[in-house]
Amino acid sequence: MFVRLQLPPKPLRPYTFVYLLAFALLASTAVLAPSAASQQRPGSSTRPAVSAGRVITVWRVESPFTRDTPDATIRTDLELSAKELGYELRIESFSAKGFAETFLDAFGKNQEPDILVIDNHGVIDGITTPLGNVAGIGSSDKIRQSLVKVSESLTGLEGPKRGWEFLMHTSKNYEAAKSLALRPPKCDASWQNLPLTEDLRAIAVRVGPAYVEGAASLEAFEDADRLHAEGANQEQLKVSETRECGYWGNDHLAFVPMVLGYESARELGHVTVLLTLRRQESEWRLLTASRDPVTTTGFVRQMPKLSSLLGKPWTFGSTPKPAKLDAPEEGQFPQPPSGQRFGDFTWRPSSSVDVVAEIVEFAYKNDARLFVKFPLRNGGANGQVSAGQLWTTRSLWKWRVWSIAEDGAVSFSDAKSFLN
Repeated sequence: MFVRLQLPPKPLRPYTFVYLLAFALLASTAVLAPSAASQQRPGSSTRPAVSAGRVITVWRVESPFTRDTPDATIRTDLELSAKELGYELRIESFSAKGFAETFLDAFGKNQEPDILVIDNHGVIDGITTPLGNVAGIGSSDKIRQSLVKVSESLTGLEGPKRGWEFLMHTSKNYEAAKSLALRPPKCDASWQNLPLTEDLRAIAVRVGPAYVEGAASLEAFEDADRLHAEGANQEQLKVSETRECGYWGNDHLAFVPMVLGYESARELGHVTVLLTLRRQESEWRLLTASRDPVTTTGFVRQMPKLSSLLGKPWTFGSTPKPAKLDAPEEGQFPQPPSGQRFGDFTWRPSSSVDVVAEIVEFAYKNDARLFVKFPLRNGGANGQVSAGQLWTTRSLWKWRVWSIAEDGAVSFSDAKSFLN
């Protein structure tokens, strides 16, 4: 391309001519060169812009006990994860009153959301509250069969009251919502623990998936002192991915948290698991495995303190004296004292002076709810756990107390059973 310069009648100063020539060259370059937006830099993303149909729609429903509509903000990590899939998240908020009619109408037009977020199951089953009768969307069998429960991976869509998330198997962008729910699991950033040793990692990556899937192969890794209660989760789960998250403990007793991605016919997402392993004859063996939410939150928060108390090297044959269960009797559930709502499980702590903590284990349906108790400085007081800290499963439970010495050695009380 040529640029014609119209020279003025007077002779140009040398530097004026240079400026005009530079301007002409720049104009030519702007025409012939591709735009910066069309040039791909090395390593830059080639993902296309999100189109109008690439939206994961979330419907968040407020509790049937209030007339409010929930907040529609989106947690940043979920928004970024959706964008990595080439989608945007759009949240719409609803009050529970009248929601069933809105949902039924949308479902009939195949305009139902990809993700449903609730904080009360009355939205599905129907409920009567002081605000009146609230119809449930589950009155339609087709809708109920379309619901796919999500655990843990979409909790960022919940409000402060917590709740539940469901995918809609019939929705237009179900596969995208499913990919979001099954994105790679991450460890909790608040877990301050040690990196896994190679031998602990080797056992964890085999035990964790086997436990979640209910595989018979788990028996090969169990400690002889593992406590079992009748019943198990009948849902067939398939683990897709695992993330090991360090450990607390010492070279004899280790508490290993993991987050696993899984899927089944009616449920998918992430599940947090805590494995408790004890070294027996140079091999790590499984004492407990738990996906119980109290164990993986409140109990885990106490692990840094417990781990800091395991300050002595383990010595073979050093076992503290066991605790002794007090009440209730075998087969009984604690009865509340007069004027109280709940009774207590009580025990007499170990009398060994080197015991730094006791763990109360409640085993149920191949799961365990754990509580840790640290000895009182003056000693002598019985330990107790309120029955109100357990949930009802309509199954057989067993409970016992572990006494843990400062070298990680463990002794166990006798176990008792009860129906709950």
